[in-house]
Amino acid sequence: MLIGKIFIFSLLIGFLEAQICTIGVTFHIQFNSLSIAKNEKRCCKNYKRIGIGKGSQIQCEAICAHPCGSGKCTKPNVCTCNKGYTNFNNVPSNRCVPSCKGGCSKGTCQSPGRCVCPKNHILDPGSGNCLPHCPSGCPNGKCVLPNKCSCNNGFSQNATTQTCQPICEQNCASGNGVCAAPDHCECKQGYAEDKDSKSFMCRPVCRKGCDNGVCRAPDVCECKKNYQKGPDRNCVPICQYGCMNGNCTAPDVCDCFEGYSAISESICDPICKEVCLNGFCEAPDLCSCNEGYRKRDNICEPDCEGGCENGFCESPGKCSCLEGYEKESENRCAPICEGGCENGFCESPGKCSCLEGYEKESEKRCAPICEGGCENGFCESPGKCSCLEGYEKETEKRCAPICEGGCENGFCESPGKCSCLEGYEKESEKRCAPICKGGCENGFCESPGKCSCLEGYEQESENRCAPICEGGCENGFCESPGKCSCLEGYEKESENRCAPICEGGCENGFCESPGKCSCLEGYEKESENRCAPICKGGCENGFCESPGKCSCLEGYAKERNRCGGVTRKENRCAPICEGGCENGFCESPGKCSCLEGYEKESENRCAPICKGGCENGFCESPGKCSCLEGYAKESENRCAPICKGGCENGFCESPGKCSCLEGYEKESEKRCAPICEGGCENGFCESPGKCSCLEGYERESENRCAPTCKGGCENGFCESPGKCSCLEGYAKESENRCAPICEGGCENGFCESPGKCSCLEGYAKESENRCAPICKGGCENGFCESPGKCSCLKGYAKESENRCAPICKGGCENGFCESPGKCSCLEGYEKESENRCAPTCKGGCENGFCDLPGKCSCLEGYEKETENRCAPICEGGCENGFCESPGKCSCLEGYKKESENRCAPNCEGKCANELCMAPGQCLCIEGYMRSGEGTCKPHCPNGCFNGSCVAPNECSCGNGSVYEFSSGMCVLENNDLVGDVGTDGLGPVSSTASWLEDSSDSPVARSSSIADLFLWCEKLCWNGTCVEDQCTCAPNYKLHRDQGDAGRLLCLPICEMECINGYCMFPAMCACFDGGEPAGGYLCQSPDESATVEHSYGQKTGKSRLMWLFIAVGIVAVSLSIVIAFLMCHIYKKHSYRVAQNEQKFGVYFSANKADVIRA
Repeated sequence: MLIGKIFIFSLLIGFLEAQICTIGVTFHIQFNSLSIAKNEKRCCKNYKRIGIGKGSQIQCEAICAHPCGSGKCTKPNVCTCNKGYTNFNNVPSNRCVPSCKGGCSKGTCQSPGRCVCPKNHILDPGSGNCLPHCPSGCPNGKCVLPNKCSCNNGFSQNATTQTCQPICEQNCASGNGVCAAPDHCECKQGYAEDKDSKSFMCRPVCRKGCDNGVCRAPDVCECKKNYQKGPDRNCVPICQYGCMNGNCTAPDVCDCFEGYSAISESICDPICKEVCLNGFCEAPDLCSCNEGYRKRDNICEPDCEGGCENGFCESPGKCSCLEGYEKESENRCAPICEGGCENGFCESPGKCSCLEGYEKESEKRCAPICEGGCENGFCESPGKCSCLEGYEKETEKRCAPICEGGCENGFCESPGKCSCLEGYEKESEKRCAPICKGGCENGFCESPGKCSCLEGYEQESENRCAPICEGGCENGFCESPGKCSCLEGYEKESENRCAPICEGGCENGFCESPGKCSCLEGYEKESENRCAPICKGGCENGFCESPGKCSCLEGYAKERNRCGGVTRKENRCAPICEGGCENGFCESPGKCSCLEGYEKESENRCAPICKGGCENGFCESPGKCSCLEGYAKESENRCAPICKGGCENGFCESPGKCSCLEGYEKESEKRCAPICEGGCENGFCESPGKCSCLEGYERESENRCAPTCKGGCENGFCESPGKCSCLEGYAKESENRCAPICEGGCENGFCESPGKCSCLEGYAKESENRCAPICKGGCENGFCESPGKCSCLKGYAKESENRCAPICKGGCENGFCESPGKCSCLEGYEKESENRCAPTCKGGCENGFCDLPGKCSCLEGYEKETENRCAPICEGGCENGFCESPGKCSCLEGYKKESENRCAPNCEGKCANELCMAPGQCLCIEGYMRSGEGTCKPHCPNGCFNGSCVAPNECSCGNGSVYEFSSGMCVLENNDLVGDVGTDGLGPVSSTASWLEDSSDSPVARSSSIADLFLWCEKLCWNGTCVEDQCTCAPNYKLHRDQGDAGRLLCLPICEMECINGYCMFPAMCACFDGGEPAGGYLCQSPDESATVEHSYGQKTGKSRLMWLFIAVGIVAVSLSIVIAFLMCHIYKKHSYRVAQNEQKFGVYFSANKADVIRA
C-alpha cells in the first residue's frame, strides 16, 4: 500500500510539473556587451496563469472549450462535476448538469435530487421516476395513464367517477344492501342482515328501540294499538282521560308520582305533611300562600304593597309603626328628633344627619362645607367663600391680595407688595423688566429670552437680527437694509434680482444658472447653447418642423378620418394609394396589403378566407360561413338540413324529410316508435328491446312485470299492487305487515312469533307472559323504577343514571358531600365551617392571602416576588435604591435621596471640574481631561505648543508669542519658530519616539501635553498608524523621513532585491520608471541606454525536460515492479493451492479447461 501511494504521489508531481513549462530568456546590453541568461516558468499549452502561490511559485489552471457550469475544469477539455451533478450524456468535455435518483423518467431534473414531473404526473419517491396520476386514486385498480384506471378482477369501471366498483351476481339492492366486494353484499346504513333468511335480506334497525311497536324503516317505529309516539320517538301507552301528576304506565293505567295520591283514575293531588296556614298545598311538601299573603321562612305572612318603612305589616294592606316612629303616610313611618335638626334631617329616633354640603358641628346643628377650603377667606354657605379684608375674589375657592396700581410683569404677593415673574427683574416698585441672556444684536429685549428687531431688520437667531431687503435678493444676498449684492456668476438685473451669465447665448432657450442653458417649452437640448424643437411620438414618414408640428415626406399625406378631417395621430403621415384598398390597407405609396383573414383578388380588392370551406353555404367574412336556404349552422364549416318539428327517435335526412334510427319504425311523419319482440306484460316498450313496467309493477323478466307493495309484505306476500296477504299464524297489523299472534298477551314485551313472547329492550323474562325492568350497572343508593331509570332513597339525589349522591343543605364549598348532611374537604383545603373549606398554603403568604391551595395572592400595592412572598410596588422604580413599602423608596449605601424615585451618588464635595458618577467616583466634565496627578485639567483639542491650556479650547501664549490655529502652536509674532526646534538633521527614524528623545530638552517638548503629542503624530505620520503617540508602520513597510518635507514621516514598502531602473511599489514588488514590466521582478530597461533584449522561448527545453521526467518515472516504476514481483514469489511459494479443499469450502467449481485458482 505504501509503495502504491509513493507511485501515485510521483505521478501527481509529474502532472503538476506538466502544467508549467520553462522558458529561457536572454538579456543583451550594448554599452558593456553584457549578456544575462535566465529561465522563467510559464503555463504550458491549454493552461492559463491564475496567480502566484507561496514562494513566488506560479499557479496554472486548465482551459476547457465549453463552460463546465456546476463543476471545475481539472484537465484540458475535462470537466469534473460538483457533488450531485454529472457530465451531459456522460461525455467528460460536456457541461455538468444536475443528477436525479433513477434518472427522472418522464420528468425534468432541475437541480440535484429534484425531479419535476409534467402535468398529470406525480413523483414516485422509491424509484425517483414520474408516474401517471389519477385524481380518484384508482381504488381496487391501477393508474395506467393520466386519469385512466385499469380495474382488478371482480371490479368494473364507473365511467362517471372513474372508480373501480365491485361486481355481485346477486341483486344486493333488492335485499336493502349494496355490493361491498366482488360477490359480497352488505346492508345499507340503518339495516341489519337477517341471518334466518335463505337469500340475502336486510331488516331496518331502530337505534332507540321500538318498544310497544314495530320497526318499519331505519329509525321509523310504528306503534301498536293503544300506544302513541312519545318525545323520544318511542311508543308510549295512551291514557284516554290523561294522567295528571303521574305516569301512564299502560293503556288507561295511571301511576302517581312520589309525594302524590290518586283522587280519581286520571288525577293525582300533592301531599303536604304540615298544615298550610294562610295557604294551600301546591306540590309535595310545598305550600303556596293565599291572596294578600307572601312566603317568608316557609310561613305565609300578610303582605302590604309598597312595604312598611320603619314599621311592620299587621294585616293584608295595613301597616303599624315601630317605637320612636310616627305615621307619615300609608307605607312610611318617620323617626322623631326632639328639638329639630338645623341644616339637617332626622335620620333615626333622636339622631340627626346633615344635608348635602354640610357637616356635623353639634348634635343638632350642621355647618356648611367648602371643598378645598377658602384661601384668604371663610365658608359662607356650601361651596361659597367670602374674602378677608385686603383681599378680593379670584376664584370660587381663593381670594387674592390687592396691590393698587397693579404689578407690571409680576404678581401681587401680599396686599400692597409686588414680586416679579420668572425671567423678569425689578425695575421699580410696580414694574418688572424682561431679561434676554446674550443680548439682542440689532434689536431690543421684548420679553424674557425673546428679542425684537430694529426697523429694517428681521430675526435670524435668538440673539441676532439680519437686514431686510424688500422683495428679496434673487441669486444674491442682503448686504444692508434695502441693498442687495450678487453671487458669483450673476450680474445685477434689477434692485432685487441677479441674473445668471451664459457666454455664447441660449438659442431657443434661456440661461437657467451660470454657464447652463435650459430649453423653452417644446424644445430639447441639442448642444450647450442650442435647443431643437420636439414632436412627441416622433414624425413617422416626416420631419419635425416646429414644436408639436410634423411635415410629411413626398408620397405621404397627413392621415385623415372618414369625414375628411385630420385624425388624432398628429405625428403620422400615411402612404397614398389611388383607388383605395377594399378589405385591406395602403402599405406604401401605390401598394395595397390585405387585412388578416383576406387574400388578394385584384390590385385594389381583397376577398375573405374560410379555412375548411363552407359545406351547404358560402364564406361571408374571414372564418365565418353563411348557410343556404333550408339549412342551419351545425359547425363552423358545415350547414345541416332543417326539419320543422324535429325527428323523434330519428334524424333529418334532407330539408323537411325524417328517417328512423335502427330499432325504431315510422309511427308518423315526425315520430319513430321503439320495437320490443315478444311484447311487454304489465308494461310498455321504452326503447328497442327494453320494456318498462306500469305503475305499481317492477321487472321480473325481460318481457314480464310483477306487482309491488311499497315497504314489502312482512310475514306475507304481495297479491296485487299495494295489497298484502298474511301467512298462517299471523294477522294483519298494517298495510305492509302481518304480526304474530300470542294468546294472553306479553306484559312489557312483544309477540316475536306465533305463541312466543320476547321482552322489550330494557326488560328481562320473569314468566311466559311478563318481563321485569333492567337497570344496567345497578342503582347505588336507590332502586330500579323502569328500564335504565333509578329512583333515589331518602336523603339522596340523582347524580347520574346509576348513582344517587348524598345531599348536604347549604352545599360544600371547596369540598364534597360524604353522606347526607356531612361535608369533607378537597385535597389542599381544611374545614373552616360546616359547609366551607378554606385553601391552605404551606409557608404562609407574606403581604398576601391564600387564594388557592399552594397559591398566594398579593395585597393591594404589592406584587409576587416568590411563591410565599409579595414585595411592595413603587411606580417609576427606585433608581439606586429599593422599594421599602408601597410607594416609598429607600437609598442604597453611598447614595442620597434626590426625588421620590431616584437616589444620587454621594462624593462629599471631592469632584472639582467633575461629575459624581458613583459613590466616591468622579468623571471629568466636557472640555476637561484627567492628568497624571489625578485632577481634571482643561483640554485644547487643536494643541497648545509653547503655551498653556487655561480653559477648554483656550490656549494662552507668553513671551510675546501668538497662537497659530493651523499648527496648534504659539509662535513669535514674526512667524519664526522658537529657536531651531525642528526635525532637520535627524535622518531616517523608526518612530516618533526618536524625535521626542532628541528634542526632550527643547521648550516645545517640555510644554507639550499628551493631547498635543497625539495631534503632532497625526499630522506628521503618513501611510502609518499612531500607536501610543508614535508613528508605527505595517509589516513589510519601513519608516523614512520625507526628503521634500523634513517635518513629515513616511511608511514605504520593502523590496529585498534592489529595483534596478525602477522603484518599490508594494512589498516584494518592483515597478519600472518607464511603465514597463521588470524582468525577473526587479530589472528594468534603462531609459538612457539602448539595450536590446532578446527572448528565446525554450519550448524545446520544456519538452525535453518533460520527456526526461517521464523516462525517469518509468525507470523507477519498472524497478519497483521487479522488487514487488520477487517479494510476492518469496511469500507465495510457501503456500499450496489446495484447489479441491477450497472448492468444497467456498462452493465454487470450475471446468478442467478453464480452471481458476482459489488461494488460501
